[in-house]
Amino acid sequence: MQHAAVQQEANGNEIRPMAWQRFETGRVSKMKTSILLIGLKERTNVIKEVLCAEGYTVLDSTWEDLYREQEFQLTTCSMVIRVMEENHDLKIGEELHWLLEQKEGSVPIIVITSPIPPEQVVAWLDQGVNDVIVEPIQWKVMMARIRSLLRVFANAVQMDEEVIVVHDLKVNLRSRRVSRAGEYLMLTPKEYELLEFLARHVNEACTRSMILREVWGYDFAMDTNVVDVYIKHLRVKVDKGRDIKLIQTVRGVGYMLHTDS
Repeated sequence: MQHAAVQQEANGNEIRPMAWQRFETGRVSKMKTSILLIGLKERTNVIKEVLCAEGYTVLDSTWEDLYREQEFQLTTCSMVIRVMEENHDLKIGEELHWLLEQKEGSVPIIVITSPIPPEQVVAWLDQGVNDVIVEPIQWKVMMARIRSLLRVFANAVQMDEEVIVVHDLKVNLRSRRVSRAGEYLMLTPKEYELLEFLARHVNEACTRSMILREVWGYDFAMDTNVVDVYIKHLRVKVDKGRDIKLIQTVRGVGYMLHTDS
């Protein structure tokens, strides 16, 4: 792993110190997703700085402390990253088995390691690790892999629980309960139906006529501002007082439930 103050990209161009570099990924992640980073601090410090700079909440622990506390944070984090010590013992079967048992398949595990034989990478993947990153780390690639795994596992959870998650907003399709950042929102039946429609079309521009047809059942053009009125009500309940506004106006089109994550 490179611990130099300045990293080099593959094309040889110098980039800023990793402690405060934000990658040009097309967006900066605003998620408060928790990632559990396991390893010795001299091996994890730079990785932690990169993850924090990208907007993730990072919980760090050594393997010994994690094992000692048993259920420490595994049930609350969204991902586990195990940074192996240099010149480590390739046989980490017991450790891996314990991690897989604790997470119960609902949290992805990434192993970051110094160069190892390809057959060892295959063995870890076959045992249940979701990805193996071999040093030297390509930082943009690492972040892309993290985002990809988080999306895959988030979608699996949504399908199992029938919950649509948009940033920190959760829409439970079975109970019709809505929460944001853990706080339940009191919505009227029509407000819920409008929000569910927008959530099912996240990051898609929804026209007023489309909303009127799908939410109110009007299959013909109407001169009404009912959509605008209900959007105003939803904004008060969903976005008021929060740094990140999820309900966006698409000028000349309609509205969108938007997230960068």
